[in-house]
Amino acid sequence: MEKILTVFCFTDIHNQQSMLDYPTTVRKSLLQANKLATEEFGLADIAIIGGDNVSDYPYWNRSCALPKKNFLDIKNKIHNCVSESVKNGNVLYVTGNNDMIMGDIGTEENEPYNTTDFYDLMDASFGELPENERFVLTSTEKPNEKYLGAFHYVVNGIDFIGINIDPNTAFNSHEGYYNDESMIWVKNKLNEIDPDGKKPVFVIGHLSAIYCKHDGNLDETMINGNKELFYDIFRGHKNSFYLYGHLHGEDYCYIDYTSGAILHIDGNSTPISANLKETDSKGKEYEYSLVHMGGLRPFNGVNFENDGITGYGGEKEPRYYTHTGTPKLAQYLVFEVYQNRVVFHMRNAGTLENYRPKDKLKEYTVYFL
Repeated sequence: MEKILTVFCFTDIHNQQSMLDYPTTVRKSLLQANKLATEEFGLADIAIIGGDNVSDYPYWNRSCALPKKNFLDIKNKIHNCVSESVKNGNVLYVTGNNDMIMGDIGTEENEPYNTTDFYDLMDASFGELPENERFVLTSTEKPNEKYLGAFHYVVNGIDFIGINIDPNTAFNSHEGYYNDESMIWVKNKLNEIDPDGKKPVFVIGHLSAIYCKHDGNLDETMINGNKELFYDIFRGHKNSFYLYGHLHGEDYCYIDYTSGAILHIDGNSTPISANLKETDSKGKEYEYSLVHMGGLRPFNGVNFENDGITGYGGEKEPRYYTHTGTPKLAQYLVFEVYQNRVVFHMRNAGTLENYRPKDKLKEYTVYFL
């Protein structure tokens, strides 16, 4: 059947503090992933940036005064990189738990501003959203600032819903979660656009839910907020997919794509474990699916090339930051939507054995029910 669209997903870039000294430096794993995706799949119809563009490393409680010009610099560099691989510059952005930490508190030289503000770029490429297609939040810390809590776009007839972290849970803290109002808006929007429960819909958020580590063990990180309401969003929407990041690094990279990058969830919000070793879902019944988008930064210093930046990063004296180097371990997601199925491809952008671009992981096909 005819392909409807191709989507590139890049998440958890984590441009570190010293990388954000002016002029800023984009992590090379993003540049590599974007280049590789285009070479293999051609131009995408849409790209997704899954949050945590900036990072709290090394001290989140000292990192709240990134000058606005630095933010605008890294924002433009990320967008210019990714938009070149996408038709019409269509790039969706959701916020991560780190994104609201860097820069939101003003200094004497710098007025407070919104470090999650990629809305102007989305408006420019997709068109400005009407009020009924977006949910706006405010915060007690910055009551004059507007935050996009959730939104809905349609690309080539396929629905994409984004959900963002509540700014009230993000300021001066490493954690964040989705507030009830945003989740209710997403639930209502999903019911509105998919009343019969059969339409392909992709919901994008940063936070993970139930996930499978590369050793096969199941775990959960959505420990804050209203977890039951989150799972209830998707119930009855059999062809809905929740795309998430947040988990990245050594424990969350896949050699066998089917080991857990996609989990089909039953009516009790429990993964259907029988699906884990399959390469497609044909004939299987489930409530909805969770899809891991990979990650572009590991944690362990040995998994970086020796090209890290020497910078200030909040320190009084310049010093070398290993974690600003080029990652040896990085993965990204590409998926293709057809009339009767969606095909997911996890891809490598590193140099470690088994995690090099030439090490192709198995594709996973989900047939619409």
